[in-house]
Amino acid sequence: MELYDLQHILYIVISVVLTVAVLVLIKKFCKTDKSVKIAILAVAGVLLAVFVWNRISLAVIEGDALKLMPYSFCSMTTLLLALCTLFVKNKNHPVFHCIVYMAIIGPVLTLIFPSFIIGLDPIRTYSGMLHHSVALLLAILLIMYRQFRPDWKKWWALALGLCAYVTFGLFQIRALGFSDSMEINRAFVDGTFLWWYVVGPMVVVGVTAIVFTYQLIEKKIIAKKAKLKTEEIQDKKP
Repeated sequence: MELYDLQHILYIVISVVLTVAVLVLIKKFCKTDKSVKIAILAVAGVLLAVFVWNRISLAVIEGDALKLMPYSFCSMTTLLLALCTLFVKNKNHPVFHCIVYMAIIGPVLTLIFPSFIIGLDPIRTYSGMLHHSVALLLAILLIMYRQFRPDWKKWWALALGLCAYVTFGLFQIRALGFSDSMEINRAFVDGTFLWWYVVGPMVVVGVTAIVFTYQLIEKKIIAKKAKLKTEEIQDKKP
């Protein structure tokens, strides 16, 4: 697979279509809170399975057991999002206020420009693309069903989370001998200016847009419900 060849374009189209299809199906058939919760947990389970497939394929192909560990922002986000969704009851826990945003911004950028697909083994390529797609789907579901609610008051969690990512990356480089981790020693896209000090502000802008859009929509929904309730009360008056 090469960038923007037929396979890549087909993958983007299929990924978008399947994501929309799953969202529509869940919206249509999951009418109770319990069924929605089961659907979200099922997607999280699939995400974890795809992550494991990706890490095993990397470790086997490169002959290095250390590659079972996540060493990029997206792979770490995938693991954390899957595990936290499965085992953390409160989806508004501060950890979600970092990993959900990363699970939106990272996969979107990766689907558009996945530099890791060039000339690599197909199994590694497809498992990598797939875990990005499923992570994005899960993040959308958490927001769509308001299990996770973007909030300005928890903005600090993003900054703290990104520091944790980089700290873990430095540990892998300094202590475990990784040539790179968390894109510390290379650009996010080879041959471009997209180093961490450029992508960082881009992430901040992206998260700001997500929070602003969500809260704007939420305010309109609340205002609409209040209006309908007021109209119902007035209609009941003699």
